Amino acid sequence: MAALKQSRGSTSSIAAIVNHPLRARCWIVLVERVASPNELKDLLGATIGDVSYHVDVLKKLGVIELVKTEPRRGAVEHFYRAIERPTVSDDDYASMSLEDRTEFDRNICRLAFADVTASFDAGTFCRRVDHAAIRVPTVVDEEGWKELNTAYTEMLERIFDIQAASAERMSHDPEATSIPLTALAMFFEMPERPGDTEGLDRP
Repeated sequence: MAALKQSRGSTSSIAAIVNHPLRARCWIVLVERVASPNELKDLLGATIGDVSYHVDVLKKLGVIELVKTEPRRGAVEHFYRAIERPTVSDDDYASMSLEDRTEFDRNICRLAFADVTASFDAGTFCRRVDHAAIRVPTVVDEEGWKELNTAYTEMLERIFDIQAASAERMSHDPEATSIPLTALAMFFEMPERPGDTEGLDRP
């Protein structure tokens, strides 16, 4: 299960996206915000030609849409966004190579760590006493691993439900407070540490 998922995307579409790191990074950014290829090139440190090509591929795959156009110095700048919050299922992951899975998740982590850094730098990370920062090193068996996968999937769906309900309330109340946030959810296998022993009582 990835932190970003595409509910209607086909496995072939997912593969076409994650097979190129820059294309995957463009896609992930457009999930979070509306942007033009010109803005993406500055954000991702790529050339306008490369970004425009991959944005065009994403549009042909049906995972992004054109939102608006604006005149810019005799040309027209096109702005895009992801059509829906993308999802990569366990079956999609199984169809990828280890290298593709690694690169896709590495991009998610880069964005997540950048969000954490920006929040600390702005002094907003700990501003609310009811925020969450949780790290739980532990040991589970295969059944426990599968139960965690299910729990994280259910949590992700719950996050989407909360976001949708919030958007509905805010659409009817222009005075409502809008709170930008990033929700992070990860669990992953760690390498064995020196001195580790078998059992479920490790710290």
